[in-house]
Amino acid sequence: MSAVRSYNVTATGTVRTGEGQFHGFSIASTAGADVVIYDGVTAAGTILAQFTLAAKGFLHVDIPGGVWTVTGIHLTSTAAIQGHVRA
Repeated sequence: MSAVRSYNVTATGTVRTGEGQFHGFSIASTAGADVVIYDGVTAAGTILAQFTLAAKGFLHVDIPGGVWTVTGIHLTSTAAIQGHVRA
């Protein structure tokens, strides 16, 4: 098993490119946000996680063993967020 790395996220963008594993995330939003995490480098990939954070909301998810991703990890958010994605 390779080491799991945390990738800082603050807004919509590609978190990581290439094959690998998705191990979870810890994401908060001061304003509240709709967040979607994809297997891919755009918002056209397979959805790995989708959730809505209330104002001052926080969500932490661990995926034991991880989920294999094919082309990367991309995140979209309707507002500023703070946190990380583990891959």
